[in-house]
Order: sequence, then C-alpha cells, then structure tokens
Amino acid sequence: MWRNRRGFRRLADELAVARTEQAELRRRIEAFEMIAAAAGAAMPDAPDGPAPLTLVAAADERHSADVAVRLDVAGSEVLAVVGGPGDPREWWAAIWRLAGQGEQART
Repeated sequence: MWRNRRGFRRLADELAVARTEQAELRRRIEAFEMIAAAAGAAMPDAPDGPAPLTLVAAADERHSADVAVRLDVAGSEVLAVVGGPGDPREWWAAIWRLAGQGEQART
C-alpha cells in the first residue's frame, strides 16, 4: 500500500514538473515569436490537416529518448529531433515555422 502511494506521488511530482517546464517553453517560444515579428520575420502557417505519421509515432509515450524524424517540409527535407510524449500537431506547426524561417534566410 505504501509503495503504491509513493509511486503515485512520484508520478504526480514528475507530471507537475513537466507541466511547469512546458509552460516555460511556451512562454519562451511566444517571446521568440514576438522578437522575430518585431524584426520583420513572417511566420508561415503550418498546413491544415493531420501531423505526419512519423511525428505521431515519435510522440508515443513508450519512447524514453529523443527520436530523429525525417520530414518533407514544403519540398525541403528536414531532420527533426523530438522526444517523449507530446502533441505532434504542435511539433508539426513549430517545425514548419522554423523550416520556413530557414528557407527565408537562404533567399
């Protein structure tokens, strides 16, 4: 009985830490986007529709380490490293935006 309570408490603590880290990451991304917008960088929108299946597979909770995923973003091959459980739609939107920024820098 005690062992289960400790395990549950440990998982609850890990979840709280993950949520805090996710909120901090979102705050940083929003700040980065505001800086980029102020500098005149246009943020391309991600395409409508589902995320690529490779990203959906990488979001599987069974992965404990980072996973390299090869993607086609607007005709360019992109290698993204993602890890752990997450929302592949958010990953796809972020990857699409970052790949678009890289494309703008090359032109």
